[in-house]
Amino acid sequence: MKLATVTVHSYEAGTLRLYFEPLAGAPATTAGLDVGPLFDELPGLAKHRCDNGKHRSFCDEARDTELAHLFEHLLIELAATSGAPREQLSGATNLDEAPARYRIRISGLQSAVQAEVCRENAMRLLKRLKLCV
Repeated sequence: MKLATVTVHSYEAGTLRLYFEPLAGAPATTAGLDVGPLFDELPGLAKHRCDNGKHRSFCDEARDTELAHLFEHLLIELAATSGAPREQLSGATNLDEAPARYRIRISGLQSAVQAEVCRENAMRLLKRLKLCV
């Protein structure tokens, strides 16, 4: 079952903007999903900081957050492991005005090619770990 569509909105000056849309009937959050394998696959995720307003680590946040927010952090970690300076990477996920559509922004990327490769790898990772098909 396909859980979401991810559409690139734009890439400009090191910033990727995309839309993440959970499909009707698909879970919009990670509640009840096993996200542990993501931290095994990408150990750097455990060091991510997140301004979640709850003072929770990203490990805790990832267990019950929007899939779009998890996708944002996957993109950041994949960019860092592919050569983008970790300290220059940042992101944000916001619910759009359209129902169940999230806007994701990742800054600090080195090229449009890197942005696309990270997007593709993040989707593959979600599929392989059965978080998305």
